[in-house]
Amino acid sequence: MELINTNGLTLIGPGSEWFWTALQATALAITFIAIYRQLRTQQSQMHDNIKLLRSQAHHNALKLFSRPWELVIENEGLAGLVAAGLATPEVLSAADWLRCSSHMLLSVDAWEYFFYQHRDDSIPKELWVGADAYYRSLVETKPGLRRFWSEYNNWYDEPFRSHVADEFAKHRPAEVTTAAAPG
Repeated sequence: MELINTNGLTLIGPGSEWFWTALQATALAITFIAIYRQLRTQQSQMHDNIKLLRSQAHHNALKLFSRPWELVIENEGLAGLVAAGLATPEVLSAADWLRCSSHMLLSVDAWEYFFYQHRDDSIPKELWVGADAYYRSLVETKPGLRRFWSEYNNWYDEPFRSHVADEFAKHRPAEVTTAAAPG
């Protein structure tokens, strides 16, 4: 009894099924290895590109944050105007309030950029935490920013608008009450 018929079996050569099957398997193995290496290379390139984009987003955020302060460093008159506008906006003339609120607009635009870049996970969490804490402290301590927001909040869209509105809601100004004089 013969299990495998070896009559007429050709292992190597043009008529060999074994040879062509082995050749096909080798070609498939080489193809799979090449595809795997290509995918690993692309993964590495994508990782490097993501790092580069995150680095650029970080740089952009810092530039947007620092620009309004560069302006007050360069211009003493603007520095005094912004300081007065943040502390006591009601004392400014209409023209001075326009200059001051324009400065605040640049600053709040940077806050908005930080907000959306954080949502997209494009900047480090630590950068967002620090920037948001800074702006929240302004909301809490600077009445001029409250006036700015009441006049300019419609320039911003959701969800950033709600984020800032929630911060203002947490820090409502103290109500001025006058006690009735005993009479």
